[in-house]
Amino acid sequence: MEFLTALILIFLVAAVMGPKKKRRRRGKLRTGSRTSRPTPAGRLATREPKPDPYLFLYEHWSHVKNHPSSVPRWYNDPVTEAQLQRLRDDDIKLPGRPLSKGQASDLIGLGEMPETHELEILKFFKVKGLPLKHGSIARIEIGRLLDDPDNAYAWINRPATAIQKEFYRFLGRKIPPKLTASEAEDFMKSYQMTDSQEDDWSAYESILDDLSEPEFRADYDIKKPSLPLIRQAIEAKTNEGFKLRDLLAEDLINTLIELKPDLQRD
Repeated sequence: MEFLTALILIFLVAAVMGPKKKRRRRGKLRTGSRTSRPTPAGRLATREPKPDPYLFLYEHWSHVKNHPSSVPRWYNDPVTEAQLQRLRDDDIKLPGRPLSKGQASDLIGLGEMPETHELEILKFFKVKGLPLKHGSIARIEIGRLLDDPDNAYAWINRPATAIQKEFYRFLGRKIPPKLTASEAEDFMKSYQMTDSQEDDWSAYESILDDLSEPEFRADYDIKKPSLPLIRQAIEAKTNEGFKLRDLLAEDLINTLIELKPDLQRD
């Protein structure tokens, strides 16, 4: 009798405790599922909006309205018919109000890439985003940067580039200590080269430009060669009878790899 009573008590306890554990376990699973899978609306809410080039220009135009001296006089002249036709041809969105000549120019510049020297300035100041993609935005951003006297000083006194230093080596000149890019640029503009030197330097500069381009190197599956290695490869080719002015970057590929086999990607 006592054994039967004990057995009944065990079944009763199991019946009472079992469902509670199952309910508690299911509740934990539901909670975990909700927190690990945010809704699509929740995911969208956490994303940063993409930069809008038109919004950038509208903010610039608002600034110009309050500071008209920050732009050239012609900027606020009426838009020309040629500009309007260009905007229509480029399928550029127009604001629902009259445009000035400067505003039309800004809109046209959205469809143009920045110039090489503009990209150089932007990269020097580590600018990212829209200015690297749109010519007019690049020019606006550069204007803002160089209006700051500290930035203007930093840009004027930036170190000379590797190619500028190569110009001194090319001429057999000693590179001045603490040479700035502005000093090197003035020297390069004022130096009177012979026709032969101009041809050779133009070919050399083209070789350096091509070998610095990732897309060009990808075509030949090579890593970026150092300047001393490029000079060594050119010397090897000229010793074979080639003239520098006749060489192209692709003519140096095999020589570069022979000189430095690990230049070729695996």
